[in-house]
Amino acid sequence: MKSSITKILRFIKIYGVLRTLTKVAGRMRLPIAIWRILSLRYPIKSGMTIGIVGCGQFSYSAIAYFLTTSTKNKIAWCVDINIDAAKSLASAYGIENYSGSYSDYLHDTDLVYIASNHASHTSYAIECLKNDCDVYIEKPISTTWEQFNELIAVAKLTQRKIYVGYNRPHAPSINLIRNHITDKSKPFTLSCFITGHYIPDDHWYRDPKEGTRVCGNLGHWLDLAVHMIYWGGVAPSDVNISISYSNKETASDNFSAVICTPRGDLITLTFSSRSEPFEGVNESINFQQGNLIAKSNDHRQVQIWIDEKYIKRRFWPKNVGHKAAILQPFDNTIKRDWEELVVSTELMLVITDMVKNLETNRTHEFLNK
Repeated sequence: MKSSITKILRFIKIYGVLRTLTKVAGRMRLPIAIWRILSLRYPIKSGMTIGIVGCGQFSYSAIAYFLTTSTKNKIAWCVDINIDAAKSLASAYGIENYSGSYSDYLHDTDLVYIASNHASHTSYAIECLKNDCDVYIEKPISTTWEQFNELIAVAKLTQRKIYVGYNRPHAPSINLIRNHITDKSKPFTLSCFITGHYIPDDHWYRDPKEGTRVCGNLGHWLDLAVHMIYWGGVAPSDVNISISYSNKETASDNFSAVICTPRGDLITLTFSSRSEPFEGVNESINFQQGNLIAKSNDHRQVQIWIDEKYIKRRFWPKNVGHKAAILQPFDNTIKRDWEELVVSTELMLVITDMVKNLETNRTHEFLNK
């Protein structure tokens, strides 16, 4: 009990009162109409009718939360194979329709947020696109090459918009670094140390079809690395990848991936999950490009050196980019480029294959850039 209270107080200090209470309500599935107490001071209205597929913790504490606090668009329905999860999300956010199946709702829906289990993202997205709905796909967009290629083929044939939930490129700390780079054409060095959640052997992430923790976790920072490569305006033609594993039995729990590009970019991503981090996922980012050196401490503090110039900025509440990512459908200026996300996903699937096969080195030429 004492630990739970300490965690709540710590989260209030990190995220603020409303977001913390929403996280707690979502975790405990409290029977309260949380939408009545959320702020609606600066709503965006586009007249969209919205549906949500997958009613777990992320939909509760992030997707529905930011849609409710930032827009006046109607969340018309939510569905989940666990009908109790759908019912609790509907009750919390005043959603009129909930169900275990989404097929009855697609004909009059403009936008669908997909936040189900990872292996189901692609099939839901394709079905929505074929029914003339825009889609927001939480990460990852696919967990297999077959899914990936089918989604790309359907995306080429549809006029509907696709948004993807990778959020780190939307984080204010990352944008601060980007805005101070003097020459984005130069090669950069990026190092990310990520402390992830400890997950038990029977967790659904362990199901092989879910794509290992490369798809479930590391994909965030692979996507960030690709996004930073694109800052230079040129898509990568190929990459050299090296991987070191701490434990081959659970290869994607504690490992490092080093990625080098022809331009000379050096990217090191270390993922560690040896115990459960009390404050949730924690990440340290070090970046150097030209005369700029930058450090981000868990997106809560950034230090930047540009020759003799020194900049220090703190961010509160902690913001890893969830809000901006979720609100992409309502602001074209922050919508991610589809080609960039395709390259990011291709890199993620290559590394997923390497981890599954305990492969340590590979050079990959991008097929879908």
